[in-house]
Amino acid sequence: MKTTALYDETCSLCKQSMRIFNKLDWFRQIEWVSLQEYEKNEQPFLFDKASLRKELHIITSNGHVLKGFYAIRHLFLRVPLFCLLGIFLYIPFSYIIGNPIYQWVAKNRHKFLKRKCEDGSCSL
Repeated sequence: MKTTALYDETCSLCKQSMRIFNKLDWFRQIEWVSLQEYEKNEQPFLFDKASLRKELHIITSNGHVLKGFYAIRHLFLRVPLFCLLGIFLYIPFSYIIGNPIYQWVAKNRHKFLKRKCEDGSCSL
């Protein structure tokens, strides 16, 4: 079973990140599903809509749900070119620095985009 990553298809940064991961996921370990599509279908995991749009959510192959920094480091281990960075992010206490950085980038992601989001969802 693959890891399922939920991305916001209205956010340019989210779509670009998904495209990069897709190109580098040589072993096809990650299945990307737009959170809009995920919300339409009945799923075993119910997430708060606002939470889904604030940070990346993944469902691991063994059914665990990871969010934000913890989701990113899990995905990095599955992509060969990011594997070393993923290992580094598992060093004990790395979350003390990694989680606030992730939260800051997620909160300010609209400032990093070359193109504006179509519906303003990146400003959440």
